[in-house]
Amino acid sequence: MKNQIPKRKMFLLKKRNPIMFRNHFLTPSMKINKSTISLNGLEFKSKIGLFDFEKEEGNTFIINISVEVEADKINYDDSIEGTVDYSNLFSIIEGEMSKEYNLIETVAHKISTDIHSQIKNIKLCKLEIIKKNPPIDGNVNNSSFILETTS
Repeated sequence: MKNQIPKRKMFLLKKRNPIMFRNHFLTPSMKINKSTISLNGLEFKSKIGLFDFEKEEGNTFIINISVEVEADKINYDDSIEGTVDYSNLFSIIEGEMSKEYNLIETVAHKISTDIHSQIKNIKLCKLEIIKKNPPIDGNVNNSSFILETTS
């Protein structure tokens, strides 16, 4: 029993040293409350609007999205398989922004629905669609719609 560490010393080592959680070092008192992944400033030229000229010419839209992922479902092992792939989020948004719609509210709902159904472990999705230079009689830089959904 020469090589065995005395109980008191082992207790102190455990207390001071971080522990491994899914290949990620956490201190014993650390708890992950939530994990959020965001993409900001995605710019698209889309044919979304009520007027004919909006459907013909299109308009510039900016998308900001944040998704909250179930914290206990993420692997912190530095592999893409253990988290949400940004390119999947982008592809869903790009697909809907390439279609024709009357309202940004409809597009936001469709994007959010697709994200919840196609990407696992999404707890919350907050999506903002900004329409630059909306056709309003006045000096308006942009209009926006924000949709927050949970699953």
